[in-house]
Amino acid sequence: MNNIVYKDRHVTVFQSALFQTNSTVVEMEDVVLVVDPAWLPDEVIAISNYVEKIRCKRELFLVFTHSDYDHIIGCGAFRPDKVFMSRAMVENPDKELRLQEVIEFDDAYYIKRPYPAVYPQADFTIFRDAVQYRHHSTKMTFYLTPGHTADSMMVVVWQIGLCIAGDYLSDIEFPVIAHSSVEYEISMNKLLAIHDRNWFTRLIPGHGSLSLSINDWLQRRTESLSYIYALREHIATGVAIDEAALWARYHFPLSQKKVHSDNIELMRREYEQGLWTWRPAESTGLNVELTEQDDQE
Repeated sequence: MNNIVYKDRHVTVFQSALFQTNSTVVEMEDVVLVVDPAWLPDEVIAISNYVEKIRCKRELFLVFTHSDYDHIIGCGAFRPDKVFMSRAMVENPDKELRLQEVIEFDDAYYIKRPYPAVYPQADFTIFRDAVQYRHHSTKMTFYLTPGHTADSMMVVVWQIGLCIAGDYLSDIEFPVIAHSSVEYEISMNKLLAIHDRNWFTRLIPGHGSLSLSINDWLQRRTESLSYIYALREHIATGVAIDEAALWARYHFPLSQKKVHSDNIELMRREYEQGLWTWRPAESTGLNVELTEQDDQE
């Protein structure tokens, strides 16, 4: 099964038939990175086979941007040398629930996988922004980006100007806010500082088309924040949301209407709890100081 939607010298992106979920393989001189391998067994095996074909004697690293079950569902198909996750993902109190969601998905569709359903086990834990990891000539920098989930993170591969963003900045879905709209906004504002520090040009979202220019992912960021602000205005003042414009922009209303309703309910609770308060610019990431941890190998 060939579900490759993008390929260049260093980057190969496999896209699942389900929710246009992206799994990224990054081929560097001294290491192969696999980020969020998903969904269906044949799709995951195709990624695994491809990795083994190109790997040669290089080490294999697995990176998980967050713990949603669709992003960890292919974990058991790989035997990596190192696994990278955020501390919040390692300490996730719902990790058994995430694993149960994998099992329930397979059961619902009579799926048998030739590899076990497992929750990833971290070898390298990211506990704050700008933590770096060097492996010979390859340099990765990690940033915590809660909002979609509490344990979300992004990774930048320096040498090739690539940011792998997890479930942010999609062109096919508006923000899915399972954790906090306040932290989602902070993460979107932090993205500017991440770019200024790393100067990436390309960005891979968890779902949908790749963003291959700075202008494109900046536009997606603007649209994400506009969606959040529109929902806040609706909740705080009663101003109607332009549903027609929303569904003209995002083309899967039958599945996304529930997500939209869930976002409103979560943000209504935030409003009632007084969480939408003014914050100084440094707390929103506009002037964030991103210090680097000592390089590790």
